Amino acid sequence: MTRADTLLKVKEAEAKAAQIVKDAQDKQKAIVANARRDALGRIRDGETKMKEEREKAIGAEKVKLDAARKEQMAKGNAEANKALNTSESKIFAIKSYLKESFEKSL
Repeated sequence: MTRADTLLKVKEAEAKAAQIVKDAQDKQKAIVANARRDALGRIRDGETKMKEEREKAIGAEKVKLDAARKEQMAKGNAEANKALNTSESKIFAIKSYLKESFEKSL
C-alpha cells in the first residue's frame, strides 16, 4: 500500500465516522422530539383527567349542597308557618282580650 492509498482509506474512514456521528445525532434528535411529543401528550391527558375529576367532585358537592339547602328551606318554611299560625291565633286572642277590656271599661 502506498501512502496515497493509506490517506485515501483514512479519509474514507473519517467520512464514514462523520456519517455515523451525523446519523446518530439525527436519530437522537428524533428520539428527543418523540419523547417531548409523548410527554406533552401525557401532560395533556393528565390535565384532562384532573379536570374531569375536579368537575365530577364539584358536581357531587353541588348535589350535596342543593340537598342541604332544600332541607334547610323546608325547616325554615315549617318554622315560618308555625310562627304564622301561632301569631294568627294570638292576634285573635289579643283582639278578644282588648275588646273585652274595652267593654269592661265602658
